Amino acid sequence: MNKEKPSISGEESLRLIEQMIGRARAAEKDSGRGWIVWGWLLFLTSIIHYGMIKAGIQKGNMVWQIFGVTAALLFIYEQFLRKYFVKAVVKVKTYTNELVSKLGVAFFISLTILVYGNIRLGINNTGLNFGYLLILYGFWMFIHGSAFRYRLLIVGAVINWAGALVIFYFKEKLGAEVLLLHAFCVAMGYLVPGHIALIKYGKADSLTSGDQVTL
Repeated sequence: MNKEKPSISGEESLRLIEQMIGRARAAEKDSGRGWIVWGWLLFLTSIIHYGMIKAGIQKGNMVWQIFGVTAALLFIYEQFLRKYFVKAVVKVKTYTNELVSKLGVAFFISLTILVYGNIRLGINNTGLNFGYLLILYGFWMFIHGSAFRYRLLIVGAVINWAGALVIFYFKEKLGAEVLLLHAFCVAMGYLVPGHIALIKYGKADSLTSGDQVTL
């Protein structure tokens, strides 16, 4: 004797669809904690380096080497170790999430090559390297802001691009103040959007991701 399969009413179907949409939207939310972590690392490194220059302390570039090691460890943790050693809640993965995650890897690789190129070409001695970095930051913010419809990141991208133009226009005339300009752009592009997202969306399960939604 064949058993009849329980039918789903129209109301239950709508509720199920709403739940699925809700889970998909939740998968594209993050507290912005990643922007905060990277933002504070960049901001503090810039300010510390500026303070060392003003205090006449030699080898201030060491702080950037420490930043580089920290950034590499965070990247390795997030991309590899976290997947195997940290038990995470299973979430709905969307195409946007996966695409932006891959773009994040491309961004980090591009950043590493750019930093290496700046060192090899001696651009670090002129301060122009921060202009190139701000261009890359702005590109990443614009991609994220557009993908997750988060306007503050798009505004942050514009501020970072404007900062790059200022650096290229004044060149060496900025001197150590280029570090303050870099810190300001990082604060506007990383920290402000990140902290606002943290207030609105609460706890995140990731240190380095920066997925956002519309505010």
